[in-house]
Amino acid sequence: MGRPSKGERDAILAKPPVAFGAILKHNADEMGLAYGEYLVALAAEALNMPQFAPAPPRDRASELDIPEEASTRAA
Repeated sequence: MGRPSKGERDAILAKPPVAFGAILKHNADEMGLAYGEYLVALAAEALNMPQFAPAPPRDRASELDIPEEASTRAA
């Protein structure tokens, strides 16, 4: 099953200098965002339009663990 739709989107291409692109990619990876989502987050913050910022990724580390199955012994 694929990801749920994020709704209608526009396509905008950005070609930063290689060194700057590496910084953007690193920061996006650190935040758990796709590169495009990270750029949208930066633009939304710079324009003071938080309603357009992507939703933060789920913090799976803080979610409850799924318990392992209990092992049974045959009599």
